[in-house]
Amino acid sequence: MPEGPWIDLISTIHDAALDLCSAILAASDVVTRSALIAATVVEQLPDSACAIYRYVPDDGEGEWIALGLAGDAALEQGRFTAVEHLMSALLSEPGAVIYRGRDLRREDYAHLHLTRSLEGLAYLPLLHQDHLLGAIEIISFSRVLEPSELEGLSPIAELAAPAIAAGEEGERQRQDLLDALHRMSQLYDLEKSLNSTLEFDSVTAMVPEKALAMLDCQAVHLWLFDGEVLRLVASEGGDATVELGMLQAPGDGYVADTAEKGEPLLIADADDERLALRNAGIEDNSEIGPVADVLIAPLFQDEAEVGVLEAINKNGRPFDDDDLFFLSSMAETVSSALKNASLMHAERKLAILEALVHVSSEITSTLRLDRLLQIIVNSPQNVLPYELCAIALDNRGRLQLKAVSGMSKLPMGDAAVARLEGLVRWLSSQESSLHLRWRENGNSEDGSNLPPEVLRSFQESGYRALYSVPLNDDQGRVGVLLFQSSEPDFLDLPHTEMIKILAGQATVAIRNALLYREVPLIGVLEPLIQKRAALLRTSGRRRLAYAGVATVVALFLVLFPLPMRVTGEAVVEPQHLATVAAPVEGNVDKVYVHEGQRVAAGELLATMNDVQWRADLAAAETKHQQALMMMEDDLARGSPRAGQDRTNANYLRSEVAQAQARIDSAQLRAPIAGILVTPNLQNAAGEHLNAGSSFAQVLDLSSALIRIAIPQRDASLIRPGQPAAVKLDSYPQRTWRNPVSMVSPQALASEIDRTISAEVPVPNTDALLHAGMTGKGKISIGLKPAGYVLLRNPALWLWQTLWNSIGW
Repeated sequence: MPEGPWIDLISTIHDAALDLCSAILAASDVVTRSALIAATVVEQLPDSACAIYRYVPDDGEGEWIALGLAGDAALEQGRFTAVEHLMSALLSEPGAVIYRGRDLRREDYAHLHLTRSLEGLAYLPLLHQDHLLGAIEIISFSRVLEPSELEGLSPIAELAAPAIAAGEEGERQRQDLLDALHRMSQLYDLEKSLNSTLEFDSVTAMVPEKALAMLDCQAVHLWLFDGEVLRLVASEGGDATVELGMLQAPGDGYVADTAEKGEPLLIADADDERLALRNAGIEDNSEIGPVADVLIAPLFQDEAEVGVLEAINKNGRPFDDDDLFFLSSMAETVSSALKNASLMHAERKLAILEALVHVSSEITSTLRLDRLLQIIVNSPQNVLPYELCAIALDNRGRLQLKAVSGMSKLPMGDAAVARLEGLVRWLSSQESSLHLRWRENGNSEDGSNLPPEVLRSFQESGYRALYSVPLNDDQGRVGVLLFQSSEPDFLDLPHTEMIKILAGQATVAIRNALLYREVPLIGVLEPLIQKRAALLRTSGRRRLAYAGVATVVALFLVLFPLPMRVTGEAVVEPQHLATVAAPVEGNVDKVYVHEGQRVAAGELLATMNDVQWRADLAAAETKHQQALMMMEDDLARGSPRAGQDRTNANYLRSEVAQAQARIDSAQLRAPIAGILVTPNLQNAAGEHLNAGSSFAQVLDLSSALIRIAIPQRDASLIRPGQPAAVKLDSYPQRTWRNPVSMVSPQALASEIDRTISAEVPVPNTDALLHAGMTGKGKISIGLKPAGYVLLRNPALWLWQTLWNSIGW
């Protein structure tokens, strides 16, 4: 090339390098920088295309990776091996390489997709710190490039290599930062998940599951110390070398040896002899591969090691130091969660022990069997997660239900109690403890392994777990204690241990209570003995004070008079109720009144249909007139038939009178003044009434009668003339007073007891009282001693109870 154009080309390339430098500084990623470099090369070499490659060495052949492309060309392959390519010459001697198009086969540049004829290929190495970083591939379509032209591109190549290296370093740092943020978020999620529960079993089961998802490996194991050895308490993933629950002591394997040292461990070499010993037991046909790399991080709580967290077989590559650091960070979070769960577990055990002490103190504080049974079924519910607790006692070889939690007494006919009694009858034949559970899997409810009686009880009650403990001592069976819950796994080991201790204490206490009940008259003597013992424990001055108070109370009860009253339910009844009845059979024609209307005596209420009756009256009158005319004619002629005509006329006169009376009776009138109380009276028009049928009722409320229902035990105290006071619910601010007019000689049955009615007439001029009103009535008996007034009812009850129980 002539010197003048060469100088111009060099100047142009330097200017392009400066422009490229500013463009590269604006782009941060490698792909964009590579595309800018390729575009700059194409601008300097017209009618060409350019591709930028990154060389990635490895233990094998290495490979080229395409980063950027510019010009009229495309890539068929973005990645290919290094030795089987035209650029392999750069590996041995990193210098510019030029190929003529006619000397190349199509297979030599099969990685390119060209639509134009290839005239030449050139490769320019990209060196960074004396190492081959990549290459610039130049595809020429019009000529074969000269070495001087490639030499002129050296400023661009010198700029491209550090630009690509710096871009890769920036991307690596950015990816490391993203990985760190991702791991921080994973650690936060792990801490949040593990701290969401304080159940020790739930935490231990969750640890390997979460760690496996975070590490992306084959399996994660959680080992905890059980005394001096390690126990595998939880595992997630596939590992044919371990089993859940297995033990490992120091010297038996590298896991226990590492735990004894308390230091993290990374084994990245699959040929490590420790891994070979572990994989020795794997069968050849096992679907799970051997352990190839291992991470172990110790778990510390307050500077004391409690176990280790182990991960095996990283997916895609062996574990590295970053993974070990990540697992150690997870171990700190796991240790904190295990500590919280352990504290919760310890507090729960402490609560169980405190509950045992409390229940034991309550059990030993009484010998009353009913009180004792209530304590046994109700007191443990603060620490035992049961929904129902029941106790049944042995009665001549059969169990009899005695107490159920939440029930002070067993209601007769209750379905739940009847279901429990059926279950207790089946438990009579069981001699050992039972723990039966029914788990429902999806839509299937297979209870074939359960006894039919228990399965029926589960289906009817909704419970899914039963735990029963027989109460036995050296004298035989005392009873059975059973617990039920709708959660199949409602009891764990501490709970069952507490139940067994509780059952032993309950057996002794129930046996003592049963023996205590055999003492004669213990039900009467026990309260007296307790009161006497409490009195004897007091000081002498206090006993004198008690005696003085008792004397004052006795004098008050004997000498001080109090007004005595007898109370009963009061009901307002009308004193006069008149019924209007139809005198003859007929239909109601018109009604002139309505329900609730006040009427006067003799006021017309309704009329009956009298059309037929009036026709009968007219016919009777016509016959009567004809008989009179015939009689007068016979008298005028002196006929002997005159006497017979007179008799016939008198008979017809009586017929007329009867017809007139029937018409008069068609008017229904009020017999007394009062208020109509017949419902829907205004709608009675057209109704048919038989002779004597009731049409309406008239209530006289000028005065009312109040009946007070007195309990039959107070019947001997009631006399006519005693003052009475009545307060009705409708008028709570007003009291009606009048003496008792009559005491019923007959007792009537009520909802609670039989009663005697005392009648109290009261005026009702203002018509405030209505029939059916209720309230309370009190009858004054007079002044009686305070003891008689206050203690009469308790004394009568005691006397009747003793007489019914003993009799004499």
